[in-house]
Amino acid sequence: MPHLQIDHYPNFPSKQLLKLLVEEFCRIETIDPAAVKAYARLADEFEPGYQAPNGFVHLTICVLAGRNQEVLEKMSDQLYPIGEKFLTENLKSPVSWTLEIREMTRHTYKKSTVC
Repeated sequence: MPHLQIDHYPNFPSKQLLKLLVEEFCRIETIDPAAVKAYARLADEFEPGYQAPNGFVHLTICVLAGRNQEVLEKMSDQLYPIGEKFLTENLKSPVSWTLEIREMTRHTYKKSTVC
């Protein structure tokens, strides 16, 4: 815990973006780098809305509840431009780029290392 989840359209180079996001995310003071889990999920069935871009990349940041608003905004403010820069430099056609932060309740989130 925490999780960085990228949902994306087909043929998107998610591995490169994940690496950049993890590097920056681990610099945030309340993040334990050893606990970060980052992964990408292909949306193989994607239908854009009328006049919407033909591709999308959505980052969900899942963290345990309890961080103050300033820290949550810092997460958003630090990671959003990394994705925006990556997309601008690596794609030839417009895509929708979005980011959201979800807070998970400490009472229901469970974690262990299992062999």
